[in-house]
Amino acid sequence: MSYKSILLLLDDGKSNADRVNTAITIAKTHNAHLTAVALESLKPQYMITTNEIQIQAECIEKAKELIESFKPIAEASGISFEAFTIPGSADTSASKMAHLGRNNDLIILPQPGHDSRNYTQMLAFSEEVILYSGRPILFMPYIGTKRGALDKAMISYDGTPASARAIHDAIPLLKRAKETTVLIVESQKQKESKSDVQTDELAKHLERHGISIDVSRVTPGDALVSTIIQNEIVDRSIDFVVIGGYGTPSLRQKIFGSVTRKLLESMIVPVLMAH
Repeated sequence: MSYKSILLLLDDGKSNADRVNTAITIAKTHNAHLTAVALESLKPQYMITTNEIQIQAECIEKAKELIESFKPIAEASGISFEAFTIPGSADTSASKMAHLGRNNDLIILPQPGHDSRNYTQMLAFSEEVILYSGRPILFMPYIGTKRGALDKAMISYDGTPASARAIHDAIPLLKRAKETTVLIVESQKQKESKSDVQTDELAKHLERHGISIDVSRVTPGDALVSTIIQNEIVDRSIDFVVIGGYGTPSLRQKIFGSVTRKLLESMIVPVLMAH
């Protein structure tokens, strides 16, 4: 399995350069076509005007600037690529991105940054894309990432359909990782619902794809599951995490308190999510 079509979102945030480098590296590794897009609805970080007409003009100009800055980098890498802006309002651009994503194998997005003026828009945008694209999303930390390679993977596994979907969609990355750890958080409250987690069968399934795993079971005590995951990332020097994504749109209020939402808010390495 390989990714053959990758969709990348460009912005003027701190992680954009790392995001571009990661996308190009994955595209080269998988001999994939890379499509880069910029949103004409996203406000530039430096913008201070309150004039709506000027805001719109500057948003469009920044989107075009991001595309033009990306092109020579992509050309120099030798990959197959295209790049263009997505017009329309915040809601419209999210819907268009989700539809574009359906014809790609992987979507790469920035983590919504708490200190960004676009935080609320990007959080809603990310939720829209993961819910309606039907494709895995690789979120890059908004502070950037110090690790260039994706050599050490960790799967946060709970036996649910969402985690199974995420693992399947991550196989192209997992096959190229040097180490893969499967983390199972066994809190007392969750043990009953996790009683059907079949790690032996998961190991056999991944082994057939040439992926060997180490299983780590952790009892969190009073700690949040998201905190346990973050601690394991640091302790094991993990390069990226694979985790199941959100629930259904009708459960959005419940979703906001989920492990995936908390992890998305505080991520320190790239996180692949799938719904």
